[in-house]
Amino acid sequence: MDGPTLIGRAALYDFLAVLAVSLLVVACTIYAEARYLYDARTLLVCIVLPLVFGSAILSLRKDRTLLFAFLALFWAVIDDRPIFFDSILTWPEVTRFHPFLPRLFMNIVIHALTILFLYLMIRESMKGSGVRLSKAPRVIILASVAFVLAYAQNIPLAVIQDVVQAGSNPASWYPFDVEAKLSAIFFLCLAVWQAKKLKASKSKT
Repeated sequence: MDGPTLIGRAALYDFLAVLAVSLLVVACTIYAEARYLYDARTLLVCIVLPLVFGSAILSLRKDRTLLFAFLALFWAVIDDRPIFFDSILTWPEVTRFHPFLPRLFMNIVIHALTILFLYLMIRESMKGSGVRLSKAPRVIILASVAFVLAYAQNIPLAVIQDVVQAGSNPASWYPFDVEAKLSAIFFLCLAVWQAKKLKASKSKT
């Protein structure tokens, strides 16, 4: 079997793996919104199941960039509505200000996990290039933009915070959240593309 055929088949398998994982995450998110109850079942169905399934499926792919990208964005998806992972320490209640410290702690953990896996994603994309991450400012900028967009609800702008405060209304929250997450995925893809482009250019020299 020639090289182009192998590459095409690998790309197809990557697409199918990402599609399967994405559909499960969306299904679990819809389930969480419909149920809107926070207990052990929510933990298992909406967090553990997609996390384990996504990690297992994507770890089968040769390029672990997809795995680390999924693990980076997964925490942003489950952070707020409808899963409210940032309030898991106070479940079944979802809290924002009272008590504040458990939610603050979980937000620090969630953001740290995203940063960690973004770093691993970029490192995996550049593996074999011999280029240090500090020498790839465009990759860092694109990944940073993806991080900010993934947690856009935390941006201290009045127009954004008005939507966040109105989070009890799905009609106002979800369009904003979906657009922010899709924008984060777009810049994440740009960061990976830039990293692989840099890797390819170094391999030719």
